Amino acid sequence: MSIPPSDLRVLCRRLASTPVDDLPHICPLLVSQVLRCGEALSAVPETKAKDKSSESATLVHRLRTHITTLLTGKSASGRFAAVSLVKAVVDVGGWESLRASDAWIRGLIAILGKPDPLVSKELCVITLTKIYSLLQGYQTLIREMATPTLPSFVTAMLNLVKPPASSKAPKVPASFVDIIAGSLAKIVALYPTTTRPFNSQIRAAFKAYVAPTMTDATIVPQSLRESARALLVVLHYTAPKNGSSDEWAKGIKNYIKEAHATADQVFRAVRESWESTAGYRVDMVRTDGEPFGGGNEADELPAWTGVTAGSERLAGLIGQLIEYLRVSTKAPVVVPVGELLDLASRITLITLPKPTTGEDSIETNPAISRDEKAELWSVLPEVHMAVLNLHTVLLGRLGANAVPLATDILDQMVRVFTSGRHIAAIRETVYVLAKDLLEISGPGLLKLNVDSMVPVIQSTCQDILRATGHFSDSSAGGPSATNSNPNPKKPTAGKTGAGIMNKPAQASSNADAFLTSSSSSSILSTDPTTNPLFSAALSLLPLFLSRLPQRHLSPEARGLIDRTAILANSKAAMLASVLNPYKDTRGRYYPTILPFLVRQFPADQEVEVLRTNLMRVGAGVSQQVATSWNPEEGLEELAATAGKTAGDKEEDEDEEMVDAEGEDKEDNGDKEADAQLAAEDKKSKAAAAGAWGAASSATAEKSAAEESKPNPFATVTVAEESKSTRASAKKRKVEEEAATPAKRVTRSSRRKTLDVEEETSAATTTTTVEVVEEVAMSAEVPNPAKPVVAVMEEKKGEDDEDSDSDAESVQIDMSLEDSEDEEEEE
Repeated sequence: MSIPPSDLRVLCRRLASTPVDDLPHICPLLVSQVLRCGEALSAVPETKAKDKSSESATLVHRLRTHITTLLTGKSASGRFAAVSLVKAVVDVGGWESLRASDAWIRGLIAILGKPDPLVSKELCVITLTKIYSLLQGYQTLIREMATPTLPSFVTAMLNLVKPPASSKAPKVPASFVDIIAGSLAKIVALYPTTTRPFNSQIRAAFKAYVAPTMTDATIVPQSLRESARALLVVLHYTAPKNGSSDEWAKGIKNYIKEAHATADQVFRAVRESWESTAGYRVDMVRTDGEPFGGGNEADELPAWTGVTAGSERLAGLIGQLIEYLRVSTKAPVVVPVGELLDLASRITLITLPKPTTGEDSIETNPAISRDEKAELWSVLPEVHMAVLNLHTVLLGRLGANAVPLATDILDQMVRVFTSGRHIAAIRETVYVLAKDLLEISGPGLLKLNVDSMVPVIQSTCQDILRATGHFSDSSAGGPSATNSNPNPKKPTAGKTGAGIMNKPAQASSNADAFLTSSSSSSILSTDPTTNPLFSAALSLLPLFLSRLPQRHLSPEARGLIDRTAILANSKAAMLASVLNPYKDTRGRYYPTILPFLVRQFPADQEVEVLRTNLMRVGAGVSQQVATSWNPEEGLEELAATAGKTAGDKEEDEDEEMVDAEGEDKEDNGDKEADAQLAAEDKKSKAAAAGAWGAASSATAEKSAAEESKPNPFATVTVAEESKSTRASAKKRKVEEEAATPAKRVTRSSRRKTLDVEEETSAATTTTTVEVVEEVAMSAEVPNPAKPVVAVMEEKKGEDDEDSDSDAESVQIDMSLEDSEDEEEEE
């Protein structure tokens, strides 16, 4: 005999002794006791009858009887308590409780038609949805309980959300309609065949919540919009046989067409340069009156009037397309990617006018008033954000299959960001989209695409630094900063043109402007729940280092990313920077930020593994540079340089070229004079070498031959010698050779002119040198071999004479001169 739990015994006693009107006050206590009796409620009753039945089974039967009595009673308080207990029993009772819930289902449906409080009806809808969801796993219970009662439940819910004939507003609040929409979405997905007859009624009841506008009678919250959109998408489950895929495709194409029709009215103030690639043709719209759309037909959305209402309708239709991509389908479907990108391209081609040029930068329709154009510019960012959200969901749905779409989506994203980067919501949406885009196709982006993302990189770093207190809106390059001097290299002259400094700003009459604010006041919240912009930017920062090709980044952009990672204390970004070193176009690696990473995360296991296993070249230099480098130095200038446009860079380069023209002319004259002197000096040196005799001629010939061959000892550098030292060494050498003249003078010589190319570190110059070619003749006395020291001194003297640069390479002749060759010639 099983022993019943004490909670079950106390529960039955309280239900029997407590007045019905007081039961709602103790409902939390009653529900908690039911949840602790799950073992007894889900136990299978004994098949054989005994003389004395189990006490536990008796208490369970008594509890169910109390609940049924309260559910069918006349007291609204008792019915509320009964609904709460039914929900608790079904959650923990399992199949045994579901099998005995037939009477409860009918009682709950009956409450929806009674004048009970709205909270009781909400709890009834939630409880019935839970019961029908649990019945899905038992075919017998579906046939006996769900199929007979489900049409009554759907009809009761539709009657609650149906507005009265005298008003367009429903008789229940929006929160209750949201609950019913969510319940119907689950019921339709679980029982499509049973709910098929209610397809048209559901569509008519919830179409007003798909894309509401300001001209509607009620205000629709965002949660109700999403629930209604998901419900209308799920209706393709009710298509007969295998027609769910066709029904889904038909629905999404209808909404795309409706979005184009709405855009025709909203964008009538602009002359569009867009041409459809999907075959859509823009209809001619009227220019008188206000734009309008919608209607009162069964298959039309509610009517709207005005640019603002039209933009809300367009954003709502794009939101419906997002739900089509987000909600799971019953069968495989074909996504109309071309038509979706065609709609997105049309909307993103219309951007906000530049503040400097105004509407002149965009071709507008002169027949439309200026007020309507201004209203269009004010509502356009909301539509742009809807398109960016559509791209985000499309990338998430297609996954790796979205790689061919990456370039088009990136172009549209950058176009929207360039025109609306001053809006925080657009920046946040762009960061989320850029993260998904880089994760899918970041390594395959071309340099042109990476260069177009430089404004996004700059804005991301600025938002992170602003949130952490290292950047202010008044800094150079900020979104709201205005630079009166576009070229910081040139000082701005005063009004008279005589001054070279900027004119000081006019003194402010506000005394608070002279007070220095605390550093903590400029630091924004770094909590992701309170500052989603910072969270989106911080999650995007590591991808600039790990997913973008680093060879396509400029040194300024890479430096700004590294500084931001250090100042924001982002371990993910710093790890990505260390694992993806930066190499410039000349093949030089930039110093790593590993010392900063180790200093900020000394106890982190990932950092310790990286530190002990990463082989770094030039570790001492990198350590010295990194520890002595302050990331906050020159941050504003670096941010401005990273975000500089191509036009500004060209202007700066032109100015630098103009400033350097005078210096180049002067340098050219000096170089020509130096070249002439060097040529004359070399000619005189060659003539003197020929006059010194046969020994000097042989040495010169061998030296010329060795210079034309690669010498492994030609990499030794020596310090610069002064001109006076070289002159004294030359004079001393001439005196020594005059005192000991060469004995072998019976050689006939002929001179031959050769062109020898002298390679220097800067350029290659061609000099004409006279080399003596010797002809073997009979000699009376053979020439003995010269010692190595003498040869080295001669080589050193020749190298000193030929040196024209500050530092040269010395070639050491380690060979010994032998007289055997000369004897054989004789």
